[in-house]
Amino acid sequence: MKKLLTICLCLLTHLPQPQAFETPSEVTFDWLMNVGDSDGGSDHVICMKEIFQTLKPRSLLEFGLGYSTKYFLDSCKRVVSVEVITHGYGPNRLQNFIRFYRDYSNWIPIAYFSGFQGDMSWAPYKYLGSDAVYIAGSYQCATHQHYKPIDDFYIKELGEFVSNLVKFNKIEVALIHPTLFLRGDIVESCFRSIPVVVAHNTACRQTGEGVDGFGFKRIVTPPEYEEIYVPTPNGTTVWIIKKPEYQILIDKIKQLKVQ
Repeated sequence: MKKLLTICLCLLTHLPQPQAFETPSEVTFDWLMNVGDSDGGSDHVICMKEIFQTLKPRSLLEFGLGYSTKYFLDSCKRVVSVEVITHGYGPNRLQNFIRFYRDYSNWIPIAYFSGFQGDMSWAPYKYLGSDAVYIAGSYQCATHQHYKPIDDFYIKELGEFVSNLVKFNKIEVALIHPTLFLRGDIVESCFRSIPVVVAHNTACRQTGEGVDGFGFKRIVTPPEYEEIYVPTPNGTTVWIIKKPEYQILIDKIKQLKVQ
């Protein structure tokens, strides 16, 4: 296990860093689309735009944050951004974006600490989790295997965390694009209580090809959800609950898939 955690730490510390902007006003939808077209880094925003225009949600939960968060803050009454801070993936990214978006009163940035040893006082909102999420994420990062057969406590912890967020924030849409490798598990945790769930980098689930480092191929879509794959450069999948009030959105996302 120590060797696996070391490998994961090496991978995470070499993740590409985002382009620097002086102010949020410099981050435009067109810029996000250009980045999406070039390397897929923000190709999910085309789906999010359709969701905002059709559903007009008041609240959004995103696991992971970045420059696309600025578009969400401009489009939603409340945005809850969760960044998982671990021994392998430190707080610098979240700290930088807290400074970047400091003037947005509709933003709730939550630091989810798991397996982290260091100063936590800087986080305006924090969740002190167990080491389970860090261990499971590190294992999946290093082996591309599911940690659930070994110990499924981390799944229960993620599920309770999401349920509590929904209880107090009335989340309508969830976007899953964290640095954490447990993306598939987080998607399934959101099925419990969030009507629209979006995940980025899901091409492998659609094609069956490539390495499934994020666990998307393992997701079991509940019968009450419609799963729609949109072939953006890196692939975006949208799950929408099958209720009459969401049928228009289902149709819109299907049209987007064709386009």
